[in-house]
Amino acid sequence: MPHATEGKARVPEAGPIEAGVTEAGSGEVLDVFGGSMVVKADPTRHGLFLGEHVVPPGYAVPPHVHAGDDELFFVLDGELTLLGAAVERRVGPGDTVQLPGGSRHGFRNDTAAAVRFLVMARPGLQTAEMFRHFDRAGRAAPGGLTPPEIIAICAQYGVEMG
Repeated sequence: MPHATEGKARVPEAGPIEAGVTEAGSGEVLDVFGGSMVVKADPTRHGLFLGEHVVPPGYAVPPHVHAGDDELFFVLDGELTLLGAAVERRVGPGDTVQLPGGSRHGFRNDTAAAVRFLVMARPGLQTAEMFRHFDRAGRAAPGGLTPPEIIAICAQYGVEMG
């Protein structure tokens, strides 16, 4: 669990990689603003974060930058609209999106169906803890989090919005 220290969250350190299987239908389930995120690989045990993210129609994540994590999306079902620095692009099943740390990106689901994709982050410690923080904070705020609250949480994990 992160602990706030001078505005920054302390995240657990990665340990040695563990062998194992996360079976279909299992994993830590998080609610990230109405999109389910099932953690399939925890960076503290596996050296990277892997989550299966399902986002409903209309779901959007505005452009942002991860200072410390590289991200990769692999689309399983549906079409996702990527938001880049100056361009939008649609990606679909089988497409892989590479997002090196420091690259500005966002996405949205412009379709009438849910989009299911894998999110991988390396090293992923900040990303995993940020998703967990969103889940906890969202459950504690039945009316939802305000944009300033979301921006503050992001900043604790090295993510700059905008």
